[in-house]
Amino acid sequence: MTTPHPHQHSDGGLPAVHRPRANGSFDATLITFAAMGLFDALSGDQRARVLLPHADPGRTHWNFLPESGRHGLPLGELDRGQEVLAHRLIAESMSIPAYARVVQVMANEHLLRELNLPVFGHVAATFRDARGYFLTFFGQPQPDTTWGWRLVGHHLSLNVTVVDGDLVSATPFLLGAEPAGFGPFRILGEEEDSAFALLDSLTGSQQQEAIIHSRPPADFVTRTVETIGEVEYPAYHGVGRRDAMITDEDRKALAYFRAHPRGVRAGDLSALQRGHFDELLARFVERARPGLVGFEMDRIAAAGGVEELRFAWAGGTSVEQPHYFRIQGPVTLVEFDNAEDNANHVHSVWRDPSNDFGADLLIQHHLDHDHTGPHQDDAVI
Repeated sequence: MTTPHPHQHSDGGLPAVHRPRANGSFDATLITFAAMGLFDALSGDQRARVLLPHADPGRTHWNFLPESGRHGLPLGELDRGQEVLAHRLIAESMSIPAYARVVQVMANEHLLRELNLPVFGHVAATFRDARGYFLTFFGQPQPDTTWGWRLVGHHLSLNVTVVDGDLVSATPFLLGAEPAGFGPFRILGEEEDSAFALLDSLTGSQQQEAIIHSRPPADFVTRTVETIGEVEYPAYHGVGRRDAMITDEDRKALAYFRAHPRGVRAGDLSALQRGHFDELLARFVERARPGLVGFEMDRIAAAGGVEELRFAWAGGTSVEQPHYFRIQGPVTLVEFDNAEDNANHVHSVWRDPSNDFGADLLIQHHLDHDHTGPHQDDAVI
């Protein structure tokens, strides 16, 4: 994986007032302008529905399952021009490969609706909707302010935070698919194949260290909690499902311990194995905009480096068997499960235990800027 440093700028002879701020880039500006274009294209009623204060407690509700009463503006209520602008915002906020996956996940609802018809009948059409994804702005997007946006719906939860017009957090970043593979499509197959390549490259003793349990969780061990705690346990089964039940003993064996990550350590891998590990990590970190990947890698480096990340596995060791893996470190958590529907129902998430929804950046922003005086140029957070 390459680790560019997009925040290291030369001044190019610019006057001081025009030089990029320390740790600054144009990534946040491009995301902000895309959001402004969409916001300005909305009607007054649509703006009222899409906009919440940045500090609204609903900011951290990122559940990706179908639910009623969601706040926000569904993509299905946008006209064609507005929908194009919404997709411009999505695409500007991440890498193009990540955007391609987002489009796949949403379009997969068309297939799922047809597959669900024998069970759910006409009801399937009400909650298997490729445009049934809800957009919310948390704070009005403006240059040099703090704001965020979320797009959430079945198997998709995108959460982007811009801090002081400078720094961007892209986590939690969740993608899933049901079915995971059908006909010519295999959504998230590259992530899954990279994980198996790493697992298969491990020696017998390394696999013993990496494989923490013989059964996978039905869903993420950390679930969709607002803030990851010191210890997290998986649920007994998936929400609304009972086809991948686990026991109390399973939950203990699969538990997440923030201070004591389990699995094989990246720094103990051979050069070949490390290549597989780096490729797998890149599948998730490189969901961010290319200009922000270096920023994320810098955070990992400051927290001990890639060498201290650990790779853990649970469940079967072939792709047709239910399975789960995670990559864990102080500022990095990747979880991937394919346990339901006979290993044809996949969830994946990239999180930062300290910086989801820009929490760490917001804290640092407050430390670096005085918000107590009568005159403040920065946006109120």
